[in-house]
Amino acid sequence: MVKFRTVMGESEILGGAIAERPREVSEHPLLAAIYDRHDALIQRHAHPDGRSLELAFGRHSHPDADVGVEVFHQNSVDATGVEATTADARALPFADDSFDTVIGRRFLHHVPEGERGRIIAEARRVLAPGGRLILLEGTPGLYRRFAKHLAFRLGALGEDTDEYGHLSVGEMQTLLDENGFDTVELRRLGSPLMPLSISKRSWSARAAPLYERTQFVRWWSLAVATPTPEPVAVSRVVPAEDGEERREPRKQRHV
Repeated sequence: MVKFRTVMGESEILGGAIAERPREVSEHPLLAAIYDRHDALIQRHAHPDGRSLELAFGRHSHPDADVGVEVFHQNSVDATGVEATTADARALPFADDSFDTVIGRRFLHHVPEGERGRIIAEARRVLAPGGRLILLEGTPGLYRRFAKHLAFRLGALGEDTDEYGHLSVGEMQTLLDENGFDTVELRRLGSPLMPLSISKRSWSARAAPLYERTQFVRWWSLAVATPTPEPVAVSRVVPAEDGEERREPRKQRHV
């Protein structure tokens, strides 16, 4: 079992990863509109049939998710519209080939770089043949660093939980390549109007149409991938009797 280590306000470190109770998006009108756009993009790529799993859904699961996992227990307790369970995405409590779509929105940057591959490998394990993995992640860049630094200096944001760093497009591609996926689409998303998304004023939502027309800033990346047909050696981290994690080897799987 993943051990509790330390608490940081509305977030905590669990097994080295940052688990958080995220802000209420509905309090930020423009941000809510942006997240709705992201959900629509994900919906276009989700498998039209079968079951969908969302990893680390925060306080709001994707509309298409049937099942969701959250390591921050209170998020699971308060979840609505999804069959929620408290679990670590690095050791999913589901059988092989259980889902046709796996969704991950804006959470891999809370996981140490060396652990991210375990999550992608687990996603591949629980995906049925022909399934789809859809990831939306923050993309590092000068504009993001400048905007967030200014927001923290002005007190517009709470604690900074991005210490492990966001993933570049190349890093996302490598992560998928190394863990048994073929990339179908990999695109950048973002607008220079992103700083307005911090606002809680109702007028900020009126910037959404302009946000749509100014998608040229590196802020997020959307990746869509399918399991490769080649056999992949998949291992799983399971708790040992002494409480320490160990890696359990698994047979190679053809997808």
